Amino acid sequence: MRIKLISISLFLLWSVVINAQELLLPLEINQVKAIYKSQINTSLKTNNDTLKLPFIDDFTNKGPFPDQKLWVDSFVFVNTSYGLHPKTYGVATFDALNQYGEIYEVAITSPYQFAADLLTSKPIRLDSLFIDDEKYLLTPADSVMVSFYYQPQGRGVVPLERDSLVLQFLSKADEDFANKEGETAEKWITVWSATGESLESFAGNDFPYFKRVIIVIEDEEFFRNDFQFRFKNYASFPAGKSPNNYAGNTSIWNIDYVYLASDRSVNDIYYHDIAFAEPAESLLKNYTAMPWSHYIVNPQQQLKSNFNVVFTNLDQITYNYSYRYYITDEEDNLIRNYSGGTWNIAPFSESGYQNYPAHTNPVVISNPLPTAPADERTFNITHVIREGTQGDSYQRNDTIVYKQVFSNYFAYDDGVSEAGYGLAGWNPKLAYRFVAAKSDMLESVNFYFNRTRADVNQKPFYLTVWKSLLPEVILYQSSSLLMPEFGEELNQFVNYPISNGVLVTDTFYVGLVQNTSDFLNIGYDVNNNAGNNTFFNADGNWQQSMFSGALMIRPVFNHLLSAPNATTNEAGKIHLFPNPVSDNYLNISIIGNLATDAVIQVFDIKGIMVLQELYNEKIDISSLPSGTYILRLINSGREISPVRFIKIPR
Repeated sequence: MRIKLISISLFLLWSVVINAQELLLPLEINQVKAIYKSQINTSLKTNNDTLKLPFIDDFTNKGPFPDQKLWVDSFVFVNTSYGLHPKTYGVATFDALNQYGEIYEVAITSPYQFAADLLTSKPIRLDSLFIDDEKYLLTPADSVMVSFYYQPQGRGVVPLERDSLVLQFLSKADEDFANKEGETAEKWITVWSATGESLESFAGNDFPYFKRVIIVIEDEEFFRNDFQFRFKNYASFPAGKSPNNYAGNTSIWNIDYVYLASDRSVNDIYYHDIAFAEPAESLLKNYTAMPWSHYIVNPQQQLKSNFNVVFTNLDQITYNYSYRYYITDEEDNLIRNYSGGTWNIAPFSESGYQNYPAHTNPVVISNPLPTAPADERTFNITHVIREGTQGDSYQRNDTIVYKQVFSNYFAYDDGVSEAGYGLAGWNPKLAYRFVAAKSDMLESVNFYFNRTRADVNQKPFYLTVWKSLLPEVILYQSSSLLMPEFGEELNQFVNYPISNGVLVTDTFYVGLVQNTSDFLNIGYDVNNNAGNNTFFNADGNWQQSMFSGALMIRPVFNHLLSAPNATTNEAGKIHLFPNPVSDNYLNISIIGNLATDAVIQVFDIKGIMVLQELYNEKIDISSLPSGTYILRLINSGREISPVRFIKIPR
């Protein structure tokens, strides 16, 4: 099973030592949260209204912060990555990183345990219950209880035995307490706690990977109109380590399915809820994304035969339900629709996840996408389950969506880094295998380097492209040393151009050769398995990676290009000469009639327009530096297919 394979890999992940040659280490900065730094304390701390029972959250909101309709702070990381077999597909992760995705400052000054993340509810009306606009007084006799599921480590770092996760209720203190200097009339009372341990110790590497906790609220002091509860974790670094010499994040806890309501029982472990338990996946067999021009060469060769869909019934009775998925394009037009009809789903407590093949392994519809040429395409693949005709009690988790991107790059990853990958050894090499569907010009490579404290991973490397590893055949290597750089937007990869491009056919490898033995900390997606395409050489021999995740490295092609190394476009209407050109002028020959306002545009390999002028048989390119360019012609408002030219030094 895919999920279990990943978990086995990650139990090994955090104990790897440096002489293992390849390393996976926890994040030191959560870039997903860091990108939203400017939005914190504005969007999440407004609308501080009071909630009514029932209170429920399974963390299937988009994230990366908690649902601001339910919670008042932004410390935990809401995600679909760190939880192993959650109740539904999202979790709230507690760790040693603050709301900005950075290691808590207190960790620097404290050699021991420190208070880390909080997850605090909005005020809740625990004095009254509201049913059909009628108000009923709540008392301890009404069996008010809060329940949740928790898990140490998950797909992250083991919390140490001295670490803990706690649940606290807000108490209104008496006047004596309130009058103490520096104190307020509020204090938090711990009603439950758990000490750190590995997931293997906690769950025995088997179901249930999450354990349930239920707390009965009996003290009358809590039955007021502004009751609040919160979760809190205490974290620490291993003995002798600090944030400056330990690779990064630590003390991972996941919680799921928080539920506060009245008229409950301590044996109340069921919910009227059928839900997806894992995110949606790509329809591509090998990639999460690929160039559209490569996909349409032979679509069936690129497609999976079936989706893998995971969903569950959290109740104690069997339900009849329906399942379907549908595909829409960029403008929300319906492209394809698959109806799986209706079926019965037994309780998870009896039968585990649903196993009806037409719903859990639905066929990928033949020819699911149109195949007309385009620069790029984007489709949404939406999976929907519905219990009966009205739906169940909690429908937010009844829909999952995968955004299928066809742009100008290949990717195995989902764009979110959960760990950092690197190599040990002197001048080690890293190669990532891809298979082109057609001959094409590789323009650049996108890398996602994790940020570290003080950017200590900014160490030199050579960008390298291989045709084969055995024997080792290098197609390209950067002439100068490069350094890790970091994007400023959410999950932004940094583009490293390849001088003049390199023609690739069929199998090729992209990666780097280090000029150092230091850890470069490349982004690593633990949720997609591309380990069989990852190779490293730290001792003179190429080896396949022992890890099962996906490096965040993406080869990039120019989607404006119709034919690699062409001097004439595909329709034969534009001819450029000389090409390559070392002179200051490029000659252009056109077949066909041109309007008087025909325009020439020239783009660099990043897609930036560097020249635009009315058509002329000779254009001045003296201002352009050496490199690869795309020229296109706009004639009467219609674009004639673009063509490449290369400018070389004189």
